[in-house]
Amino acid sequence: MSNEPTDRDIARRVATDYLIKTGKVKTAGEVRFIKDTGPEGRSLPKEYNYNGKSKKPLAKVLWSTSVALGHLVSAYSTFTKIKAVSISPDGKLGGKGYIQDIKEMRSNLNTSIETLSAIQDTINDELRAPHWDSSSVGTTPEEEAEVEEMISDSEEITEDPESFVDEEYDEKVNDDID
Repeated sequence: MSNEPTDRDIARRVATDYLIKTGKVKTAGEVRFIKDTGPEGRSLPKEYNYNGKSKKPLAKVLWSTSVALGHLVSAYSTFTKIKAVSISPDGKLGGKGYIQDIKEMRSNLNTSIETLSAIQDTINDELRAPHWDSSSVGTTPEEEAEVEEMISDSEEITEDPESFVDEEYDEKVNDDID
């Protein structure tokens, strides 16, 4: 085997030398993948007084978000199981003024799920924070029980959103048919 450069090696070296001399060589920079995890924490003033009357409405927002998320997950699951060709010859749905690609609709449902899930997680974390402790905000045991019930319901819905929607569907739709 010969150690002499091949014609290809010579051509590559000549091209590289030319590009370096003319300044046309581009060198890639370092590629770093940095996950944006958001803020590390919050800087809360110690003298801020949380309004205990706001805890229950905040818990209701959590519960409502969980219900909405359950319905969205169910809708997305059902919608993605439908073959587009079985409901549309052109891959779109809608009529006058409201026409969307099925593929885009599925993507939008998925984005909506991610958005609601992030809101739900944030509110859940907030309600679990020590600054909302009943002794800190002055809520009554009855108010705390209602808040805990909404948080508990929210967690149950989150664990199995499709079962929640199926039960609600059976209660509402099937009762209306009968």
